[in-house]
Amino acid sequence: MKTMMRASLVAALLAGVAQDALAQTAEERIAALEAKIAALTGELADIKAATQKAEAERRKAPATALSNGRPTISTGDGQRFAVRGLMQFDAAAYDEKRGTNDLSSGTNFRRARLGVEGTFARDWNYALTGEFGGSGAESAVLNQAYVEYAGWRPGGVPVRLRAGAWATPVGLEDATNNAEGLFIERAAAPELVRNIAGGDGRAGVGAFANGERWYASGVLTGAVVGTPAAPEFDEQIGYIGRLAWSPLGDKDFALHVGGSVSGVLKVADTGAGAARTRQLRLRERPELRVDGARLVDTGNLNANGATAYGAELGFNYRNLQASAEAFRIDLDRTGGPNPNFDGWYVQAAWTITGEQHAWTSQSGGFRGIRPNTSFNPAEGTWGAIEIAGRYSVLDLDDNAGSRGVAAPAGGVRGGEQTVTTAALNWYPNAVVRFQLQYQHIDVDRLSATGVEVGDDANVLSIRSQFAF
Repeated sequence: MKTMMRASLVAALLAGVAQDALAQTAEERIAALEAKIAALTGELADIKAATQKAEAERRKAPATALSNGRPTISTGDGQRFAVRGLMQFDAAAYDEKRGTNDLSSGTNFRRARLGVEGTFARDWNYALTGEFGGSGAESAVLNQAYVEYAGWRPGGVPVRLRAGAWATPVGLEDATNNAEGLFIERAAAPELVRNIAGGDGRAGVGAFANGERWYASGVLTGAVVGTPAAPEFDEQIGYIGRLAWSPLGDKDFALHVGGSVSGVLKVADTGAGAARTRQLRLRERPELRVDGARLVDTGNLNANGATAYGAELGFNYRNLQASAEAFRIDLDRTGGPNPNFDGWYVQAAWTITGEQHAWTSQSGGFRGIRPNTSFNPAEGTWGAIEIAGRYSVLDLDDNAGSRGVAAPAGGVRGGEQTVTTAALNWYPNAVVRFQLQYQHIDVDRLSATGVEVGDDANVLSIRSQFAF
């Protein structure tokens, strides 16, 4: 009995010792594993830190690109620098049937621009562009030069605040980049209105906002940069306000509606000394600038200000795009009745090769097209081809009276111009474009004594362009 009890006691003792040994071994193993895990965690943290540092260095490193011919340097931390260029060379042959202006056939570098644009500190944009071509004394040598803050988002809406000199879109036609227009020049009415308080190289401060399907802008403007046609002793102060909306749209379709109001709050003083000379003059060319003659012209009118109203309507459906605008200009005249003038146009384009003029909220208008394929006869690709037509009217007459007699008191005989245009545009690639255009110009205008001094002409013109 005692022997059995001793054996049991020894067995129990041995079992306890074994259990303690096993427990100690398990704890040591756990401790060893925990040490290895800690070491691996440290190594992973070091690898992650090194990877993040390498990625940060990579993002800071500049990356170069040549997109559609535009040299661009950018970094992942919001820095960008790009070079922009535009050349438009026009040639035209005028066949004048009636008129006293002797329109001259020939050639002209309509635009020859070189500039830079970019972004720094992620939210600051800038642009600087010089003009080496152009037509007429109103062409700014400094096309644009501005700085813009784009980091303000009240209520989640991106707002850009800009100061400097640039061309704010005054209407739908003006919202399309001048390197992407359907025709060689804008229609006469929007071209005239854009230059009342806006246009290339116009100094100003303003704000721009847009959402997915809307655009809004408000700008206070000054004088055009450069030497004006007449010395200014007190420069003009003007304004531009515009709203544009695309209430319906998808990838194949967009409807555009919009409106604008712009004007002159204070007319520039062009009189030296104590005498103040405040005059406004409305005039425009016949939608081509190879010959610089302005066939409709109100002459200088004494005025305290002017207001221009614009209404916009347009749509695109796949490769069809159409638009129309109407304008009214009210002049606050001094020393006479207040005249008003108006103009409008309607135009449409069909891209034979299927490309689309898409709507964009960045400018509240339609973009130009980019060819789906580049010109390459060896592969049977020809770029993009489109046809377009337009009819425009600009009426600068007010109480003009009748032919053969002097103008009524306070009447303005600026003339009425209609232009019918047909165009064929070829885009060999995203950088180069050629435009062939036919115009019929009809101007009815009376001189101060009632003599007809209008014009009737046919014009064939072509533009060669590269833009990047």
